[in-house]
Amino acid sequence: MIGGVEMAREVAARDYGLKVDSLVPLGLGRVNESFQVRAEGQAYCLQRLNDFFEGCPALGNNWLKAQLALAGRVPFPEILPDLTGQLLCQREGFYRLTRWLPGQTPRAGQPAVAFLAGRALGLCHQALNVPQPLVDLEPLPAQGDFTNQRLPTQADFELILERYRRHPNLIQLLETIRRAGQAARRLPTRPAFQRVFLARDLVIHSDPKRENFIHQAQDQAQALALVDWDTLGYGDPLIDLGELCRSFAVVKPDPGFQLELALAAVAGYRETGLAEAGRIELLLPAVIRALALSLTRRYLIDALAEVYFSWDQARFPSLFAQNQARAQALLDLAEELEAREMEFSHRLVA
Repeated sequence: MIGGVEMAREVAARDYGLKVDSLVPLGLGRVNESFQVRAEGQAYCLQRLNDFFEGCPALGNNWLKAQLALAGRVPFPEILPDLTGQLLCQREGFYRLTRWLPGQTPRAGQPAVAFLAGRALGLCHQALNVPQPLVDLEPLPAQGDFTNQRLPTQADFELILERYRRHPNLIQLLETIRRAGQAARRLPTRPAFQRVFLARDLVIHSDPKRENFIHQAQDQAQALALVDWDTLGYGDPLIDLGELCRSFAVVKPDPGFQLELALAAVAGYRETGLAEAGRIELLLPAVIRALALSLTRRYLIDALAEVYFSWDQARFPSLFAQNQARAQALLDLAEELEAREMEFSHRLVA
């Protein structure tokens, strides 16, 4: 997938007409390779899209639709066409250019910041769905696993055993896979919970983790902007709120789920988000648990396939070990949330 700095510089200059002063690689995420471009006093974000998205217009068209819906209501990274008018530029891969939003990733472990993130997510949900949901969003490629909207089941983990039964590292994951399957089997079966992962009624971001927020301390409101709109689609807002709570309430290196941070995020969302009529108290703790198990499944597969993430060689001896550690941490989180579900529900009501 990787295009590299020189190709990115060529795309910025030749295809977008930028007089590049500097181009800095921002690293490889699970999906895209990103660069900060500075040209004539302006800053931009240039991304080379994962090969999964080859020829997929949704990555440009959906972004533009969200941009128009949120314009003037919340900060948004404006998408820019190339010199031919295309939102995705094809040049030995597909690239997308957006304006750079000033700010930084919000600090972890701060209830006030979690509150602002919940409030920002609620504003986005309102803008995308009121008075009616944004229509005609295009689907992401079927072969990619880009969101956590799939409810994990015990059979999903058993399938990993079957699919990778000859993998030399599978034995190291057997206990984790067994525990994850049992945890998935214990997820609620009531229809209201199941529907959270089946509903496609409203428009959601699908990946509002802490790293996808930008803290902009330009005024007294200290607004948070939500970026990375690749996964925009239809779903249940509780999926977004659950992912936001999971991301903000797990603060490394501290172990465990910091309930006060999740409660602050929910309080912010309640100020601006879509009316939930008690669904938050009833369903959210189990939704977060399911999201953690969904990510457990994803990282287990990534560990065996050794794909997606860049390798943090300073911390892990292999890409396998890195994804194994992530899978284990998320399974531990799911099991902790199950043990504390009653406490969490009571605090949400209080």
